[in-house]
Amino acid sequence: MSEYQYYEFQTIDRPLNDREREAISQLSSRVELTASKAIFTYSYGDFRGEPQSILAEYFDAMYYVANWGTQQLMFRFPTSLINIKQIEPYCIEDSISILKRGSYVILDICFNIEDGFGWIEGGGELSEVIDLRNDILQQDYRLLYLAWLKAITLQDINEQKIEPPVPPGLNKLSRSLNAFVELFGVNEYLIKVGAKASSKQISISDETWLKAIAKLPREECDLILLELVKGKINLAIEFQQKISKQITSSQSEIKSARSILQLFKSAEQEEKETKQKQKQEAEAKKIEELKRFATQEARAWSEIERLLVVAQAKPYEEAVKLLVKLKDLAVYQKKQAEFQRRLNHIYDKYTRRVGLIRRLKNAGLHRQ
Repeated sequence: MSEYQYYEFQTIDRPLNDREREAISQLSSRVELTASKAIFTYSYGDFRGEPQSILAEYFDAMYYVANWGTQQLMFRFPTSLINIKQIEPYCIEDSISILKRGSYVILDICFNIEDGFGWIEGGGELSEVIDLRNDILQQDYRLLYLAWLKAITLQDINEQKIEPPVPPGLNKLSRSLNAFVELFGVNEYLIKVGAKASSKQISISDETWLKAIAKLPREECDLILLELVKGKINLAIEFQQKISKQITSSQSEIKSARSILQLFKSAEQEEKETKQKQKQEAEAKKIEELKRFATQEARAWSEIERLLVVAQAKPYEEAVKLLVKLKDLAVYQKKQAEFQRRLNHIYDKYTRRVGLIRRLKNAGLHRQ
């Protein structure tokens, strides 16, 4: 199997200028480059740039995947808009890290799957999760918690270690968060266990925002409007962070006392209970289907006789499907002996139909 690597970079805050696009194009002759995106794909060879440096200089987000098992998501943030101390509890060495690059902070989420991915082909994944950068800027740390859950399943971490603060809103994930869960394969049962300690996400009403804005001095409002006219980048986030400090909200992260070991045990129990419930629901559904099928039993046997008249593969397959349903119905009605008698009759009547006999045996419909 040949190697495969896929790098995708995107801008959010501003488009690339001509000078930047020229510099990026020098990294590879095969780059797919636009004013907001750069994609590098390799079957052999490697990326000539250093991804974190390229991200810090030109872009706001990066997604990388290699078929040997490495998967990475990185976001760039202006240092002034990020509270590093709030992010640090979610960091795990070699999986989740945050580092400073000039006037920016890089959030690096990177996982290594031991067995690899086999055949893969990248394309479009970053667009599905890119909105998560804005979540972090708004101090919504659900992404960090989900990444932490993934990390503890891949690394040998002290099971007595306590989980980081549980952010609100884990019970109702956004489209982008669900895309991250699917893309990185976060354990659904760990998510359910984590969500049990998560409070409801509370939105701030327009009325509350207006009351907080009304308290700002006129001079400060004029400066903000001036920056808006001049097109200052991330002004909305900066203003929101400033004004939200004046708003009292009951929404907060929950500092849980659960250890990694407790999370794993609870997830195992959650999985067991979920699968038991699914099994019960499937059995109940099957019984309802069998009850409806029971009214068509005579017609089904007649249809089987009609299908077996012609020695062809397709009628054989349709007949076998009906026989399987009739067998299930016989078990439900405790009429296995009668079903077996009629099945034996089919064996006797069509003993030379090799294709039919093979299909019957493959479906577990044996002569007795």
